Amino acid sequence: MNEFQRDIIRTCLADLGKDLLNEIMEYGRVKTLMPEDFLIRQGQLVKDLPIVLRGTVKVFTQADDFQFLLYYIYPGFTCISSFAHMFGEKGINFSGVADEESLILLIPIQKAREWMLKYTVFNAMILDEYQRQYNDLLEATKQVICYNLEDRILNYLKTRASILKSTTISISHQHIATDLATSREVVSRILKKMEKEEKIVQLGRQIKLIC
Repeated sequence: MNEFQRDIIRTCLADLGKDLLNEIMEYGRVKTLMPEDFLIRQGQLVKDLPIVLRGTVKVFTQADDFQFLLYYIYPGFTCISSFAHMFGEKGINFSGVADEESLILLIPIQKAREWMLKYTVFNAMILDEYQRQYNDLLEATKQVICYNLEDRILNYLKTRASILKSTTISISHQHIATDLATSREVVSRILKKMEKEEKIVQLGRQIKLIC
């Protein structure tokens, strides 16, 4: 781990305290993911607890050709679904893929277990993140059950705009369709309708949110 990576860890995880940060920098390792690179694939055994330092990771589950978006992991947050699989020998039931160029801290599972008991602040981080991702999963379920596809697409675009901190989003219709488990043709038709209603503006492979 180089000094640049250490500085990012100190900045991103400053609330964890000096002693824990020193252990993280001793035992952890940092990995760079490019867009669409897999952090972990469905069916693999968990060896590390990932924490996003920069960028965004998309977590989804897949059955046959059906893909269901679960939630995103942002800088300073970890994948609690990974932690839940640390105490068994079964493969995970989800995948994690970089949504943009991302820097990932990987903590060995045995150390994550140890720090849960040793450091109250680490335990609190895990519990807080568990609650956040539980809420995200509830929201994703509510979107599917209670909202029509147009509302889901609009909420999806707003979420991505929030992640990117920009109302202009570079994304293809196929990418949206894959994340929302529908067809590209349906997405294209709905986006065209939304554009007529002046909710968005389509600029080539970019979408600008107006509402």
